[in-house]
Order: sequence, then structure tokens, then C-alpha cells
Amino acid sequence: MSLEPTPTPERNEAVQAGEPPFWRRCPLTLGFVLLLTLIYTLSSFPSGFQKPADGFIILGGFYPPLVHQGEWWRYITATLLHANPMHWFNNIAGLLIFGNLLEPLLGAPLLFSLYLGSAVGGLWLSSIMLPKGFTFGASAIDFGLVGAYLTLMLLARLQTNQAAFWKELRGALILSVIFVLWSITESATINFWAHLGGLLTGIGFMLILWLIRKRPAG
Repeated sequence: MSLEPTPTPERNEAVQAGEPPFWRRCPLTLGFVLLLTLIYTLSSFPSGFQKPADGFIILGGFYPPLVHQGEWWRYITATLLHANPMHWFNNIAGLLIFGNLLEPLLGAPLLFSLYLGSAVGGLWLSSIMLPKGFTFGASAIDFGLVGAYLTLMLLARLQTNQAAFWKELRGALILSVIFVLWSITESATINFWAHLGGLLTGIGFMLILWLIRKRPAG
């Protein structure tokens, strides 16, 4: 992974030659988006539950009292569920936008680790701040990607004095702010703590990765 995603002659030649299609460039992002779409489609059929929350708890939503009883798998299954088309669409959009930016730089294994860490970090903080709260959705992962991408841009700024990089950094900030503002208008019942936990996890993930990569060999 390079922490200096600024234009280079080699990169310009690659762009001129034509970049690989999205499905080859970002296979993990595409696969996860398709998985979320399939699960949302299947879970949208009438289930017969009297209350929507009841159905989502059975399907694997994150509910701290049940997690504390040993149902740790809810850290994973909760991120696969969505309540309505807008909830699904917002999270899919975030995955596609920031996955497209990060996966070519990090690679699928590291991006998967970021997915997992952001989901666990977001839901863990939510369980502390909202011990009786019920949560589901992939937004903690989205915010983890936002945190990781902004941190990557700032770290790359430390390694270059090129004025052109400020344009890329400003673009990253504007894109991230637009996504965050858009996501918080999706619902009045968003889980702020899960979003914050995902964001902080993404920032921490990229800082740790940068320190590891900066460590002298031997």
C-alpha cells in the first residue's frame, strides 16, 4: 500500500491505457454489495412478525443483552440487515464510493479487516453507550471507510509538498462531509454511537497500518 496516491508518470500511463473494470479492481467491495442486496431482498418479504424489531432481532440484529449472553455472532449479522430501501441505498452508496477509493490501495485482505474492525468497533461502542439499544445496518462500516480514507489522505500529505495534493485532499474532505450529512438525514433513529465507533476504528486502523509500514526493516 502506498500512502502517497499522487499522480505519477506510471499512474498516468495506466490511466491512459485504461483501468481494469470495477469488478476486477474492487472484487471485495462488489461482492459485499451484492451480498447486502441479496440479504435485503430476502428479508423484505412478509415475515408475519407483529413488530419490525422482533423480526430483525430474530434475523440477527445487534441487541446488547443478547450479545452479553453469548450471541457474539450478532456483531456480524447485524451489519447485513437493513430496514428500508433508503437505509439500504445509503449504505450501499458509501460502500461503493469509498470501497472504490480504498480497495485498489489497500487490497482485499486489508479492506476486509477494515470492514470487520469497523463493524465490531461501532457496535461495541454502541453497546456501551446504549446498553438497551437495538442496531442493524452497515453504516458503521461506511464510517470506518470514511475515517480510513481521510486519515490516508492526511498521512499522504505528510509525505509530499506537491501543491496539487491539496486538491485531492479537499476533494476527499468534501466527499466525506457530503456522505456524512446525507447519511444522518436518512433517519431520525440513526445510531450516532455506532457511526462514531466505526469512524474512530477506521482512523485507528489506518494509523496503525501507517506505523507498521513506516517501521524500518530488520
